[in-house]
Amino acid sequence: MPNNKSAKPKFITLRSQSPSARILLRTPIRTDAYSLVCRVQDPECTTYLPHLRFPKNPITIQSNEKQIELWRNASGITEQFLVVVLLPERPAEDGLDPVATVGDTGLAPLNIAAGTAECGIMLNSGPDMRGKGIAVEALAMQFAYGFEHLGLEIISFHTSKDNVPRRGLLEKKFGLEARCREEEGDWELVATKSWWNERQHAAGPDRQMVVSVDEGL
Repeated sequence: MPNNKSAKPKFITLRSQSPSARILLRTPIRTDAYSLVCRVQDPECTTYLPHLRFPKNPITIQSNEKQIELWRNASGITEQFLVVVLLPERPAEDGLDPVATVGDTGLAPLNIAAGTAECGIMLNSGPDMRGKGIAVEALAMQFAYGFEHLGLEIISFHTSKDNVPRRGLLEKKFGLEARCREEEGDWELVATKSWWNERQHAAGPDRQMVVSVDEGL
């Protein structure tokens, strides 16, 4: 899909085909606003994100509802923001469930014409979510979607110099190499399509990450 004004938003749900899958990724909906606000108001989640920890304007349910509308309008065009949902999904009818989503991730900015995207992820804090491999599962799903469904060539990560946990996850779990960018004051880690193909081949057919893409939400 080209990055132009005539492109239409694409709302998706990504599902891992692994029998041990624990999560799905989907385009956010209005009732996700509360769980998103809970996450950005948690200092453990925003330790390395000063623009969220000390925002210029208060982040509220109302402001997040507007942000969700912006994400949806740009979905699949200039970015693909997705929320992380535990299986089986439990819709929050009143929109006030703090764990209706347990994280968010995305390919943003997304430039399909150039074959590039930047990726990030944030999960709820606490022992029930951290250190359980959820982030690894979500990022592997993003790689499968980006490289195999969107045809991307490069997915990059930029993380602050002091964000040792994020850099460690990408280095240890995915074997990506960190490059220090002095002027930007961060670390850059780059995943390529050839790297992903080699990783999938090494995993073998029974352990490869395969995702299905359902459209419409």
